[in-house]
Amino acid sequence: MSMQKVSVMVPPLRPVPRGALWVGQLAAWLVGGDATFGRGLPAWFEAVRAKLAVDRGARREARSRAELVALACRYQASQPEFAKDLLAAANTDRGR
Repeated sequence: MSMQKVSVMVPPLRPVPRGALWVGQLAAWLVGGDATFGRGLPAWFEAVRAKLAVDRGARREARSRAELVALACRYQASQPEFAKDLLAAANTDRGR
């Protein structure tokens, strides 16, 4: 049996173009398939929805405090003790 040597030269791999790499990572993030970037677009939507819910609650609390202060100003002349209690309630809510 004779022995033969075969030399094969393989050119080095070309690096992936940066733009293609970025587009691929973006597509993976959008569908939520890449663990290095979190859970993707669905996670981002969930975070935005949670932030809006917190903001909505804060606005509602601020509105109720403003209503208490307006009510206190309205009753300041006729019932000063009641107005003082309303202002204390509004300030207590703010402290929480």
